Amino acid sequence: MMKALSATTVFYISNLRQSLQYYTEIIGFTEDFVFGDYAGLYYDEVSIHLCGPENQGLKKIPGNTLHCIACDEVDEFHDALVAKGALIVNAPQDRIYGMRDFAVNDLDSNTLVFGVAIST
Repeated sequence: MMKALSATTVFYISNLRQSLQYYTEIIGFTEDFVFGDYAGLYYDEVSIHLCGPENQGLKKIPGNTLHCIACDEVDEFHDALVAKGALIVNAPQDRIYGMRDFAVNDLDSNTLVFGVAIST
């Protein structure tokens, strides 16, 4: 039986260079690799890929991805992103589903949600 080992979300974007700059300088991801119009990034244990319009393979419309990332805190991180000019969708808030989270968009309106479980 197959054992799944990891997963990586692919964000379709319209401009790889601009998106790499936004994800690394504003959100805080680290560049792992760039191969043509395709790049890998990571933030601690979280991996994402960026796929530009010139990349071979599947073609998707940029801006339709939503990716949720579990964190150990969100308020200070939110404030740091605001200070860097991130495209914040909403501020941290306690949600009925047991998380405190906030959302930030990239330059193509792909959305990252950063959340932490609310202690009870």
